[in-house]
Amino acid sequence: MRRRLSSGLELELIQRHLDELLNLLAGPRGPAATGFAPAVDVQEVTDRYLVRVDLPGVATSELVITLRQRELRIAGRKPPGSEQADKGHCHHMERGFGAFSVEVVLPGPVRPDTTTAVVRAGVLEITLPRLRERRDSLYTIPVTDEEP
Repeated sequence: MRRRLSSGLELELIQRHLDELLNLLAGPRGPAATGFAPAVDVQEVTDRYLVRVDLPGVATSELVITLRQRELRIAGRKPPGSEQADKGHCHHMERGFGAFSVEVVLPGPVRPDTTTAVVRAGVLEITLPRLRERRDSLYTIPVTDEEP
């Protein structure tokens, strides 16, 4: 499953409501609808952005995190639980598994060289130090005489 998030809370709320509505209209979930879509939080702190992703049961070796300018992409694969191995009859299933991809457009530029990612208790936390935008800054450009 692939999702793209922006920094606007209103857009996330609308997306969440539309997803719920489409799930209701699609009817009951069967065994084939076992996609995994992790929950994502994006928080802005004074000097950094914090991105938290719920990834229970996902090994760090299964994660690939990339950053291109302001676009953060988190991809990976959640394996089916060990209880799925016996292939018994499942009466109800809500915990998904499989490949996933989440894209987050950050509110501003970041410093990729000092970005960190840590998994604690099934939650991936990515710390992205903010880079001050330069468009509001005033720079003086020195002028020199041309020598003949």
